[in-house]
Amino acid sequence: MSYARFLEEGSLAIFLFHGVIKKNPCRIRNYTRKHLLLDEFSEVIKSLTGSGTPVSMDDVIYYHNAGEAPPPRAFAVTFDDGFENNLKVAAPVLADFNIPTTFYITTDFIDRNIMSWTDRIEWAFEEAGTIRIAVPWDPEYRTARSDTEKRALLDDIRLHVKKDLSIDTQFLATDLQQQIGFPEVWSGDGPLDQKLTWSQVQELRDQNNNIIGGHSHTHAILSALKKTELDQEVHTSLKFIRDHVDPAPVHYSYPEGLAHCFNETVIATLKFNGIRCAPSAISGVNTSAEDLFHLKRITVV
Repeated sequence: MSYARFLEEGSLAIFLFHGVIKKNPCRIRNYTRKHLLLDEFSEVIKSLTGSGTPVSMDDVIYYHNAGEAPPPRAFAVTFDDGFENNLKVAAPVLADFNIPTTFYITTDFIDRNIMSWTDRIEWAFEEAGTIRIAVPWDPEYRTARSDTEKRALLDDIRLHVKKDLSIDTQFLATDLQQQIGFPEVWSGDGPLDQKLTWSQVQELRDQNNNIIGGHSHTHAILSALKKTELDQEVHTSLKFIRDHVDPAPVHYSYPEGLAHCFNETVIATLKFNGIRCAPSAISGVNTSAEDLFHLKRITVV
């Protein structure tokens, strides 16, 4: 896909990435292309810079507050979660093209090198032979033997979990790992799992006018939290960033980022904590009049 086709006069396209890897030896893991191959990523960035004008998320705030239109065919580059490959693989490409980038980090991922619930389940599916599991929404056992069957089952799990905000995702990941026959696995040091350290986060921040923003503490769906839980989740994530990285963050992105994953209570909580801009993961481009807490992004896969 040519992502340059999203660049339009008078609009802003914000691109959402998660990771960039040099190679992927896995059969199951990364089947959703959350981590792009380096050559593919380089081509996307080259195409965007050849067709449009890169801007930072600080610029996005400025244009909005000043009532000014962004530059012609403006685009911004963002990353979610905080993978180490953002620094080691993606950042050199971004620096070569002089693209200021915003990295929205999940602070517990950084602090303890935690895997997301999807990565924990994908890891188990990759390592297992035949899989036979029960899931909370279906009394019948599911069996998957081939890579195709495993991917289809992972798709089904994703579909149900992202619709049902009552599911404890990390508990589910632990349960499925144990059903498959593994102990609890929470961390990995491979390119699909290793997160940035705090010193690496600061290193990213010091490069190329990059920005560090929040992406929650535990990657909880913010709209599903009680108010006290929401306050704690947002406060903790911002405190971790303030304690390790300068300056204090004014940028945030919503975990998952779909329409049901944030609401006006979430937005008010972010504003109370000093956040000035929070894009979603709802697909689309933005006009200069777009509210800074309802910005759309285009996920690159």
